[in-house]
Amino acid sequence: MLISEEKRGQTTVFTLEGRLDSASSNEVDKKILDSIESGSKNIVLDFSSLDYISSAGIRVLVHCHKEIEKQKGRIFLAAVPPHIENVLYITGFLPYFKVYDTTIHALKDLR
Repeated sequence: MLISEEKRGQTTVFTLEGRLDSASSNEVDKKILDSIESGSKNIVLDFSSLDYISSAGIRVLVHCHKEIEKQKGRIFLAAVPPHIENVLYITGFLPYFKVYDTTIHALKDLR
């Protein structure tokens, strides 16, 4: 899993590349939580290069969603491949997140 991070004011954009599964979930969780603790009010997760998400990856999303809500922030998903969006839908977690076609659209909505 490759994780890139870009700060834009109080928003942090994470681009995830590869597989979000049990092997990578702890690292992703830690990076997002560190960003929230450092003052990020909003997180945008760019899934354009994400190939796979497991239940461990979904747990990361839900955990980070709960933590950022405590700070009155939000998590947005961008460029979600259809097969990953389907997994989130089937598991009932898709309504937790606002989904955008691109990271640019998500950032525009935050303004």
